[in-house]
Amino acid sequence: MNGAEPRRSAPGPQEWRDALPARAVELARDWRLTLGAVLPGSTQGLVHAARLADGTEAVLKLEKPGQGVEAQAAALAAWNGEGAARLLRFEASRGALLVERLAPGTPLTALCADGRDDAATEILAGLMLRLHRPVPADAVFANAHGWIRAIEACRDPRLDVALRDRALGLYRALNASAPAPVLLHGDLHHLNVLEHGDDWRAIDPFGATGEPAFDAGTLLTNPVSWLPHQRDLRAIQERRVALLAERLGEERVRIAAWGVVVGVLKMAWDLEDGTGDGRQWRAATDVLAGMTR
Repeated sequence: MNGAEPRRSAPGPQEWRDALPARAVELARDWRLTLGAVLPGSTQGLVHAARLADGTEAVLKLEKPGQGVEAQAAALAAWNGEGAARLLRFEASRGALLVERLAPGTPLTALCADGRDDAATEILAGLMLRLHRPVPADAVFANAHGWIRAIEACRDPRLDVALRDRALGLYRALNASAPAPVLLHGDLHHLNVLEHGDDWRAIDPFGATGEPAFDAGTLLTNPVSWLPHQRDLRAIQERRVALLAERLGEERVRIAAWGVVVGVLKMAWDLEDGTGDGRQWRAATDVLAGMTR
């Protein structure tokens, strides 16, 4: 299933980031938007609350132009508001997306903090079933399987060699029996799912192709602000894997294996980008590794 070299948005040069506020003002003029506050959460670009001329509340998101933001826009367009925020406008040359504003916008992390992790897992499983669909023929998405190259290439001593090799071994087995690829969110975790009326919708997709269980692997190491600190971490992970396996029709060991692979991938990305040492993913990943033996 390995295909074209995958892309994901990475932080741009400081000069590019410094120019984003002026670009937001320029887009607001061109698209007849009223800009609101800068919204938290973006590590790669700039996110502004915005209002359209007709009063519609929206979010203006600026990222580096290129395949990464184009894949994100293509995924949102394919979902057309079903399980994800609706894409209202996109301009590839300026890396600009205008997306509907979800309200009240409470992140799914709130359920975990409230002792409702099972409910959060059920919501994420339901979203996967809504988002996963045949890959649109007219868009270029990353192949999520290609991201594994980051694990293969990582030689940073802070990444445990035994865990790295375990992840690669599990990946080889997964890839050998992989089903047909579907459209994936690619970064489906609790902070990327917001409450919208009586529904929950995803935001900020990578836009990728791969087997459905890849997205399950992402949520199993999140939320990092809550999960690693739980005394009953193993019990939580066992319940999550069981719920996901039942809802998605997958074997538990396959779900857990993808959790290990994606957990180690996130460690490698942290080290590659210089954004951390990968430690925040370790405890949840170790528990999942024990479930694959």
